Amino acid sequence: SSGINAEYGGEREGIKDRCQAVFDLCLGESFESVYLYNNHGAGSDVSKLAQDFDDSAEIEDYFFLNLTSFQVLTAVFLKSFPDTPHTCVNISSLCGIKEFPSMSLYCTGKAARLMLYKCLAAENSEVRVLNYSPGPMLTAMTETFHTETMKVESTREKFKQFRENCNWVDVDESAKKMLNIVMDNKFTSGEQIDFYDC
Repeated sequence: SSGINAEYGGEREGIKDRCQAVFDLCLGESFESVYLYNNHGAGSDVSKLAQDFDDSAEIEDYFFLNLTSFQVLTAVFLKSFPDTPHTCVNISSLCGIKEFPSMSLYCTGKAARLMLYKCLAAENSEVRVLNYSPGPMLTAMTETFHTETMKVESTREKFKQFRENCNWVDVDESAKKMLNIVMDNKFTSGEQIDFYDC
């Protein structure tokens, strides 16, 4: 098996070509199956409430990175390997199904990605689709959730408690659990499975 690790910085120009260039690295190779683990994106400005986001350019930039490019990457992936079984995995979040004050754009983006992959599963039974929520992890992004000026104290305190109580999920443990779910291939296509569900 082989894999490609690609990073994307949010540039709008030529996004489709940029995505295609990644998968063109596999030209001439044959695969029994192909997998897309889609985890790209960024956290939102947690110093603002939903009512504070009135700059359309800021909102458009956020959703271009976190939703538009996510969709383009998925579409290009599916078209790049014809006649090969596909599995698409969206790294989801509890934030996609539950509101967290101070995280409105982030929650909205996660909810949109979740529904996008649910629709993909409903539209194409030949594509295996998983929304995997890896659990709360101590990452560069979650560090900002309690070190930045998070507008709503209750949300900020929740992340602080996670850190102080060492309730973070181990990254490697969660990744192994996700891979086991994918390889067992017993999940219902399109569903969201949380780290704590299995």
